[in-house]
Amino acid sequence: MQAWFTADLHFGHGNIIKYCNRPFMTEAERHEVEKNPRSKFALSAETVARHDEALLEAINTRVQPDDILWILGDFCMGGLPMATDYRNRIRCRNLHLVRGNHDRPAVEPVFSQTIEQGMFVFQKQHIWLNHYPMRSWNRSYHGSWHLYGHVHGVLAAEDEREDWRLTRDVGVDACGFKPLSFDEVRAYMEPRVARFKARLAEGFGDDGVGVS
Repeated sequence: MQAWFTADLHFGHGNIIKYCNRPFMTEAERHEVEKNPRSKFALSAETVARHDEALLEAINTRVQPDDILWILGDFCMGGLPMATDYRNRIRCRNLHLVRGNHDRPAVEPVFSQTIEQGMFVFQKQHIWLNHYPMRSWNRSYHGSWHLYGHVHGVLAAEDEREDWRLTRDVGVDACGFKPLSFDEVRAYMEPRVARFKARLAEGFGDDGVGVS
């Protein structure tokens, strides 16, 4: 069994394709959006469907039915009928949601579990899950990782610069529009763990504050 993580799928949300410049628009749509991404110009239903199918295929290609898939917020824009339709197109049976700001309470029944935030332990590794990025979290001084979404890749440069932080944006915009496996996250974290431990030895915590 493998564990997987993703966020900010935004199924059925044409505007997010515009705002984040996701690579599913036609050339004509892209040209129109480049004029003003926040305009009222609406993408075609075909483009939204192409976006949704690509994300679903990426999940179903990588995640096996008996694996665990955590979605760290913003699953889809609609209510229960829309959420049910998208959920039924995902083969993984163990689908868990960390609530995002676009997730309506009505969609919760389609998931195996729904939480605001919390600790997930896999292969003895503690992982703090939240839709929103944090700079300190439960067991952060003890080597727990923090996975998040919401920001659509805009903190990537900061995370790269502050390479002692045990954090990772698992949103699709930061991960090539596919979920990340636990093994992939672990490979990303391994060099950061060494630098994190060095900072602790110097008397600094993961948030840069001195600890005693």
